[in-house]
Amino acid sequence: MTVLVTGGTGTIGSNVARQLIDQGRKVVVYDRVPPHPSNQVLAPVADKMTVEIGNITDLANVFDIIKRNKVESIIHLATMLPAHANNTHPIEALQVSIIGSANMLEAGRLLGIGPIVITSAAGVMGRPEDITKPQKEEDVKLPIVGVYPLAKLACEQLVATYRTLHKVNATAVRPRNVYGPGAPARAEQPLFEMVYDILAGKDFVRDSGADSTFDYTYVKDLAKGILQVHDMKETPNYVYNLSFGKMVRMAEAAEALSRIFPKRKIKLGPGNWEGIVEGGKTIGLTIRPAVMPPQDITRARKEIGFNPEYDLSRGLADWFRFFETGTYQA
Repeated sequence: MTVLVTGGTGTIGSNVARQLIDQGRKVVVYDRVPPHPSNQVLAPVADKMTVEIGNITDLANVFDIIKRNKVESIIHLATMLPAHANNTHPIEALQVSIIGSANMLEAGRLLGIGPIVITSAAGVMGRPEDITKPQKEEDVKLPIVGVYPLAKLACEQLVATYRTLHKVNATAVRPRNVYGPGAPARAEQPLFEMVYDILAGKDFVRDSGADSTFDYTYVKDLAKGILQVHDMKETPNYVYNLSFGKMVRMAEAAEALSRIFPKRKIKLGPGNWEGIVEGGKTIGLTIRPAVMPPQDITRARKEIGFNPEYDLSRGLADWFRFFETGTYQA
């Protein structure tokens, strides 16, 4: 089976493509840019994959790539990041998220290919008042504010519609706070700020932030879960939460990093993580990490066998091993 992985040079896409290749499958990586030589997830297997450059909003190009490469299934990961950039470029963002996903579903409808897995986002849950109770897939709190999450919710509904009306074998998945090999520095994500400062040889001391909580998901667990969804002949439901499923305090993240780097001073003061400005003064948007409950992953456990193996301590240790050795271990 030849699998088309859109957004295949990104964090999730690189890991999904790598795991597919390591399993001996044919992979077509489709993105707006080719894999960078520094991408150590894909570089060792560059000769084992086909790379196609293009825009997912171009339906004719999507169909051409599918036909030329004899693609049989799609894992659609391409999106517009960072999430807040969707608010400053809403028309482009809506085209990428909604039209891009619709194009993949049209490939299923008109070309008869499948399965098709489409990534959504945890932000579609909205902002529930109870931030401790795990949220199931149907627990969506409206209204949703933000172009990125509302577009992703529309993508989920497109999946449900194509499944029902056109019998397309499609499923949506909701990742959450993904970290690990292939992930670049992201200013809106506290864990990344800590990790990349430590990699730069710096201590990390902050007056606040220890009490902020996140449902962190190691990218290898997520990639494995996506492939489990992909490999099912037919999924019972149209959407699945794929995350670690438990909240971690940033104080725990600091402790885990201190165990890995005992010579570094890593300390967070009490309270929530303060807002930060993305891109210095370029955009001028203050990004405040969202306060959200954990995802309930019961459905994914029962129906697709999803079982995340990397808690934060193990995930960070593996990530730093990857930084040090450049070797990818599935």
